[in-house]
Amino acid sequence: MPYRKVFKRIKKLWADPEIRRDALVGVLSVVLATGLALYWRSGARPERPAAGSKAPVVLREAPPPAVAVPPQAVLVPKPPAAPPAPPRHVVTEPPAWKRNAVVPSAEPKGPMIAIVIDDMGANRKGTERAMGLPAPITFAFLPYTRNVASSVKLSRERGHEILVHVPMEPVGKDDPGPHALRVGETDDQLKADLAWCLDQFGGYVGINNHMGSRFTSDAKGMALVMATLKDRGLMFLDSRTSAQTQAANAARAAGLPTVSRDVFLDNDEEGGEVKAELSRLEQIALKHGVAIAIGHPHPITLDMLEKWIPDAQARGFTLVPLTAALKHREAS
Repeated sequence: MPYRKVFKRIKKLWADPEIRRDALVGVLSVVLATGLALYWRSGARPERPAAGSKAPVVLREAPPPAVAVPPQAVLVPKPPAAPPAPPRHVVTEPPAWKRNAVVPSAEPKGPMIAIVIDDMGANRKGTERAMGLPAPITFAFLPYTRNVASSVKLSRERGHEILVHVPMEPVGKDDPGPHALRVGETDDQLKADLAWCLDQFGGYVGINNHMGSRFTSDAKGMALVMATLKDRGLMFLDSRTSAQTQAANAARAAGLPTVSRDVFLDNDEEGGEVKAELSRLEQIALKHGVAIAIGHPHPITLDMLEKWIPDAQARGFTLVPLTAALKHREAS
């Protein structure tokens, strides 16, 4: 059939309203059927449980909670690092034996001699006379004497060096005085007595023993004394009242500056041996460069010293404080 006749035939049929309606219904039916068929084939339809059975409960994992995303942190640039601080120089205060030392006015040129006068303060007249000796002398003041602090102050103003003459237990029955250090006492008692002696006045370079032939022979007691002196920055002069003294050993163990006397000028108050001992003192100074003597403010001793000091200086000897003798022995 020619196409023109077919097209005219369709156009004539499409002009009929009933035929046109039936054609549209047919087309829509075909479209709907096709859509349903595609739907069923995709598996999207719900499954129906069998008769008399319950639908299975499907447990699904809960979705994770929403995490709030913090706003982007504001990046603040770090300040530039500060330059390193310059090293600090720690100023260490010198120990008391150096801080309170009497410095000689001039460098010693000849053999040095240090004179120590013990028992200062007990005899007022002898104490005041000793202060007038024409050289720097080292005075060892008994801590329990009357007005000791004022006497110490006056002595220092006159250019003399100071020790605390600490009472210690002797062999025998002699009384060394109050707050003496004694063998067999507890450590606490020894520390208390020593502290009392050291606290009666100031401005001293160290201590030496008053009597003490028994106590200085006790290693344990002397070790305690040296530890205390070390803490206070002091020195120790061993009067050597006993051949069994432990002072030097205890001082070395504690790292404490210490010296020992070379001669006693006056073992008795008569002082008959003073001249001979001064001569022996000179020989020791000539041989070793320094010598240390201990005397007392007895009238005969002071008489001899007042004459001997200017004569010895004229012959080339230099009278020095005890700390100058200590420094010389430490350096040699």
